[in-house]
Amino acid sequence: MGTACPARDTNDNENTKGDAQMGHRCHLPCRPAATPLAAPLAKPLAAALALLLGTASVPALAQVAPATAQGGTAADTGEPLEEIIVTGTSIRGIQAPSSAVSTVTRDDIVATGSTTATELLRSLPQVGNFNSTGSNTGFGQANFVDQPAIHGVGVGNGGGGLTLVLFDGLRLPGAGINQTAPDPSAIPVSALERVEVIADGASSIYGSDAVAGVINFIPRRNYDGAETHLQAGFGNSYDTQNFSQLFGKTWDGGSILLDYEHSGNSELKPSSRSYMSDNATSKGWGDNRVQNCPVANVTAGGVTYGLTATGALKAGQPNKCEGRLDDDLYPDQHRDQGLISIRQAITDGIELFANEIYSRRVMTTRMSSTSAQASPNNSGFSVTVPGSSPYYVAVPGLGGGNETVTYYPGGSFLNHTTTSTQVANVGADIDLTHGWQGKVVGNFGFERDDVRQNGLNQTLATDLAAAGTLNPTGIGAANSPAVTSALRDYQTRYSGEQFLEEGLFKADGPLFDLPGGTIKAAVGADIRHERFAASNSVGPTNPASWLTASEAAVSSFSSIGERDVKSVFGELSVPIVGEDNAVPGIRAVNLSLATRYDSYSDVGDTTNPKVGLTYTPFDGLTLRGSFGSSFHAPSLADAGTAIDTRAIRFSDFVSFDPNKYSIILAGGNKLKPETADTYSAGFDYKPKELPGLKVSSSYFRIDYYNVITFPTFNPVTQPQNPVYDAYRVYNPTLAQALALTNGFRHDGNFDLSAQLPTAIYDLRRQNFADEFIQGVDFDISYGWDAGRVGAFTAGLAGTWLWQFDQKVKGATSINTLLNTDYAIDFKARASLMWTLDAYTAGVFVNYTNGYSNASTGGLGVQKVDSFTTADLHLAWNVPGQGMMGGIQATLDVNNVFDTDPPYYYNTNGISGVDLTAASPLGRVISIGLTKKW
Repeated sequence: MGTACPARDTNDNENTKGDAQMGHRCHLPCRPAATPLAAPLAKPLAAALALLLGTASVPALAQVAPATAQGGTAADTGEPLEEIIVTGTSIRGIQAPSSAVSTVTRDDIVATGSTTATELLRSLPQVGNFNSTGSNTGFGQANFVDQPAIHGVGVGNGGGGLTLVLFDGLRLPGAGINQTAPDPSAIPVSALERVEVIADGASSIYGSDAVAGVINFIPRRNYDGAETHLQAGFGNSYDTQNFSQLFGKTWDGGSILLDYEHSGNSELKPSSRSYMSDNATSKGWGDNRVQNCPVANVTAGGVTYGLTATGALKAGQPNKCEGRLDDDLYPDQHRDQGLISIRQAITDGIELFANEIYSRRVMTTRMSSTSAQASPNNSGFSVTVPGSSPYYVAVPGLGGGNETVTYYPGGSFLNHTTTSTQVANVGADIDLTHGWQGKVVGNFGFERDDVRQNGLNQTLATDLAAAGTLNPTGIGAANSPAVTSALRDYQTRYSGEQFLEEGLFKADGPLFDLPGGTIKAAVGADIRHERFAASNSVGPTNPASWLTASEAAVSSFSSIGERDVKSVFGELSVPIVGEDNAVPGIRAVNLSLATRYDSYSDVGDTTNPKVGLTYTPFDGLTLRGSFGSSFHAPSLADAGTAIDTRAIRFSDFVSFDPNKYSIILAGGNKLKPETADTYSAGFDYKPKELPGLKVSSSYFRIDYYNVITFPTFNPVTQPQNPVYDAYRVYNPTLAQALALTNGFRHDGNFDLSAQLPTAIYDLRRQNFADEFIQGVDFDISYGWDAGRVGAFTAGLAGTWLWQFDQKVKGATSINTLLNTDYAIDFKARASLMWTLDAYTAGVFVNYTNGYSNASTGGLGVQKVDSFTTADLHLAWNVPGQGMMGGIQATLDVNNVFDTDPPYYYNTNGISGVDLTAASPLGRVISIGLTKKW
């Protein structure tokens, strides 16, 4: 498209390898710089936009990527630069951001050695899973996506994320069964040009979800040639693979880009890490070894006896074993992904484009017999053995009454997750009039997820034990293969389909001139339809012919949730002081205004404004600040139609009578939107006296209201705390019980007319609390040319949280989450890069501060140590011509010193590592080869 060509900043020499890669080329020749909108059109637009309350944008300088020797951008074709729109604004060419934008360039991406987009985000201190593997690994759960969470805001708070994830400025479909946040790993890393991160509220631009900020994955464009990449990584009991093939072609007025990528990694077992154990007594903590062991435990007369291999009983000495060492710490994963991107100018002022992403991921997770699900009734791996059973173990002094025996079904179970993601968008960039440009886009996304979790048929085990045909003791006669096979044939299956259909139109351009420059504006409208269909089935997959109807029964359930969203939005960029009216001490002042109105078919309407201001007192220093409101519409995975919405039969927590029960309501709910007031202030310093130095810092504050999360288990465990009275009813009447459970499917057998529960606890997602968050992001870098020695760049970036408080609705006190595993106060990454001719080397140091772990089962507060790792990147552009030209060899070493993660005590699973704050992968050495054709 013909556009005005911005001047290149020739003084910004230090950007030639970093920020320089943020731009792209346009296809058609430059046209003269646009004149402001004609008066007849300017007046009504100006009047409408004058009503805007809110702010603007977070732009960055638009520059062009350097050309490569073989294959690369069209930089050497003499085509002009196109003004681009960066994350956080709809206006092209804004030069003064009111909120900071962090950019991960193509060179940065290569230097991390990342094989997936999720791994790439773990190199950013601002993102919650920095320097860790993340906890949503598909183990025993229907969610398998680590939601990117800027500053950790929104982690675990229901099914939707508070960090908006975009691909080339457009939304992606959600992923998962109990969540609707998109999966960044669906985007092939080989297709990325850069990633832009804005750590500030941006609902005034993008609408829902942009509370903590926005992460925008931007693809490569205008690539001429081909690029082949091979990479293999090796660690202790862990390996990775990556292959990609990219093809690109540009021509007069158009381009095409094709990319295919395959990546994978092996599983990581706890048994391969010496620090992993269920027994933490050597560390001064508890013994959480399980009692489901190959040789059983027998409970009779209120006493538990450990059974020996000879049949002897040990009163009060139950058998314990390391049952969770077979649980995968990290799952086996394999991905196949592709991208197709086509652009074609059909006239001098209209360019058509189409993009499609496809991704398929297969994940296999091994789960020990101890951890695998035993369903229904939420009972454990134990059975009741009558005195008439040939496998009854007589306890001296007791009659032949029933006894409870733990049962170990032997071996581990494999869970399988398959995901399929498709995103397609088609549209046009259109030159309008008087320098205005329009964009119309149709965006379509589809995600299909299938999760299969295997476990034990507890109904069958109970029946066989009662009939005397199951030996649960682990000694004596072994159970027949037919019985064992039937017992292990039990599967919980979740299937989910998420749909996104979106139509977007926006236009931007100049309005009129002020002494400080030209006022620019953007307006737009967006319509969107979201749909989430899910199903669940539980039971045998291939029941034996001899099973009874109840033993072979398969229960199933399905749900559908959908909504429509209609939005309008607008922006203004007002240069109050510019080059023509600058005075000493006031070189530039720019005001940005934005607002967006969203109307939801299910949760109502919302308007979110934002105001931003930048001030340049002298060349090289820019001060900036912003204030705005943001919101998050409740996820369809949190609505009452959510697939996990159910009434669960649970143990009696009132009188602890084994003959009584309670009910827990779980899953989705009718919720209000989450809202936030966001504030930011900061500066960018690039002194001309010291070229190569950049110092940037941003203060942020988020006042976050109506937080959607679970009320934890506190309504059950804190009966005297009045804060939780709203979430429980003790000794309900039949009318109360029927009303509270009306419409809920039953998870576990209970008959209200036959026996009432002692209590009903509402542990569904709730608008449970408010949160108050403050902190500072910083980024310092300095690049210098050391002549014959080479060029160096040193950098330090990080996040320092000052406050992370939570106030539960109805409570008078405030819970401080800062310095816990939920909100670690300090994370940073230091870097030193060196380049000389064909050689590049980089060293990175990643630091996560220590924190407190209070979830120790009443054993005190654990002080978890800090976690520091070092990474190495080496690259060599191999000399050669023809077939031997354009080759780059890389060596990446993550965690060079093979540093173990800090010890973490876990009462709910195996202890040794906190996957949300550290990584158990250890040293991983990756060798890569890239050929540009």
